[in-house]
Amino acid sequence: MKNLVRPLCLIRRFNTEEQKVHSSRISFAMIAVALCLVTLFAKLWYLQVIKSGELRAMSEKNRLRVVRLPAPRGKILDRNGRLLAGVTPCFNVCIVKEEARDLESLLRKLIPILRESEAEIRIQLAKGKREPLYMPIVIKRRIDWDTLCRIEASSYRLPGVYIETVPDRTYPYGAIAPHLIGYLGQVSEKELRNNSFPGTRPGDMVGKYGVEAVFNRELSGRNGLRRIEVDATGGPVRILDERPPVPGNDIYLTIDLDLQRAVQQALDDKVGAVVVMNPNNGAILAMASSPFFDPGLFIKGISEKQWKRLQDRTKKPLFNRAIQGQYAPGSTFKIVTAAAALQEKVVTPSTTYFCNGAFRLGRRVFRCWNWRGHGRTNLYKAISQSCDVYFYHVGLELGIDEISKYAMAFGLGSRTGIRLPGEAKGFVPTREWKHQRYGENWQKGETLVVSIGQGATTVTPLQMARLISAVANGGTLYTPEYVEQILNSHGKIVSTFTPHPSGKLPVKPAYLRIIKEALVGAVNDEKGTGTRCRIKGFLVAGKTGTAQVREQKKRWRKKHVLWKYRDNAWFIAYAPADSPKIAIAVLVEHGRHGGSVAAPIARKVFETWIRLQSPRPAPVPQRSAQNFSQRRLHG
Repeated sequence: MKNLVRPLCLIRRFNTEEQKVHSSRISFAMIAVALCLVTLFAKLWYLQVIKSGELRAMSEKNRLRVVRLPAPRGKILDRNGRLLAGVTPCFNVCIVKEEARDLESLLRKLIPILRESEAEIRIQLAKGKREPLYMPIVIKRRIDWDTLCRIEASSYRLPGVYIETVPDRTYPYGAIAPHLIGYLGQVSEKELRNNSFPGTRPGDMVGKYGVEAVFNRELSGRNGLRRIEVDATGGPVRILDERPPVPGNDIYLTIDLDLQRAVQQALDDKVGAVVVMNPNNGAILAMASSPFFDPGLFIKGISEKQWKRLQDRTKKPLFNRAIQGQYAPGSTFKIVTAAAALQEKVVTPSTTYFCNGAFRLGRRVFRCWNWRGHGRTNLYKAISQSCDVYFYHVGLELGIDEISKYAMAFGLGSRTGIRLPGEAKGFVPTREWKHQRYGENWQKGETLVVSIGQGATTVTPLQMARLISAVANGGTLYTPEYVEQILNSHGKIVSTFTPHPSGKLPVKPAYLRIIKEALVGAVNDEKGTGTRCRIKGFLVAGKTGTAQVREQKKRWRKKHVLWKYRDNAWFIAYAPADSPKIAIAVLVEHGRHGGSVAAPIARKVFETWIRLQSPRPAPVPQRSAQNFSQRRLHG
């Protein structure tokens, strides 16, 4: 019996221990299941509550394509509404990285179709690396019709590639006023980082120069947006919603296309600049800097040969000489010296000096351009025949302090305020400047040089156009303006041009009249230096200038001088002399003589202006040259 009880006890103990083991396992399993459920519910709560917005956006991206609708750029027109810069449709090739299953495989198929280098395409892709995957990246712009057809025919094997139609800039007249109108270029990475052009993306075209740059925001408009539902292959299914683009504003310039053409034709292949202004309000009627360039090159792409031509260090086609070129004014500066002398009562119209072709100061001889001399010379004769010796005497009487003061009052040595980047200030030397710069005192010989527009004095063609305009209108300096009005896409005027007087010449009207009579004589007298601008039946007043680039002793005897060492040629003028409506400044680099080279250019511009008048103004009676030469301007 005892033998039987013992095994039963052992069996009972074993069962109890086994139950404990099972119980512990069940407990562990339940805890593990509970932890899994807690983790699962926590993850679901995180995804559905915390990350719901982000995941919803990702889900939308999987089935939506966001297409940006570029706004048509505003037009640039001349004062009569003729198109100078417009828009035309063009086709761009884009890649949406999110829809391109295998980018490398896609590029291998696409590159032969585009006939573009792989390096160039990868550069464009790199520019868009910061863009969301669902945003299209432009890899080639302005494809031709043949390329477009090839891409469309192969679209089934090019997932993520599509064609966008966008407005593109066009310049219908090519190289017409390119330095004023400007051009477009792709926004740079630096500009994107600095947010210089808000709302732009890699590859966008923005204004880089001229009007295109200054009024880029007004011309750009506001881009639109379209959301498209796409299928698994990226093909469009339906348009979900759309925000249409707002076209940019149209800008009407003050320039006249016909007058601008005449200016550029007159300059021809010369290196120089011409500025034509309305002397009564400062409006720019034409502005040219030669050589010219076609702004469309920057849109279509510049070849290596074209880029080398644009980078020519001698002629500098991209350099706007009208506002950036700084040149000695030569004898055109004599207007300033004469005005200062009259106002300060250093001379009267009847004051005379004898010119024998040279002026001696100490051991140095300062020569007149007419080495034979002008004889007994008064103010009228000194201006009309541009006698240097007369102004040597006047300059010494005035002194550098008065000359500098009046030069600055005439707007020299400071920017005109025109709304164009890069305008130069020019320079007016003073006694203090020389002492600070060189630690030396001002010398009388330097005063002689400055009094005839040589030496350290420099001006821009725009400054000289404003100067002669102020003389023509009776003494008011205007801030030059080239925008007549800005209209929005509905034709409503956003802003309009109003004259901005910026200063008044410190010269009595009676003294200005004396100078103006002498300027008429410079063009219309038989011995005037500007007779090459004389127009029958139309009275022109003007002043020639020939400015040395470097000192040339006995230069009248030198027939063969290198182009870069030849004198610069100036001519500034206005007309009609009795009622000025147009003023002009002409500068020809290394043109030798203002009277023989610059004056004929001004004449062609005046003749074009006369033809453009409607109704045509009555001819101004031509006063005889004999009448002018007999007058001595005694007040």
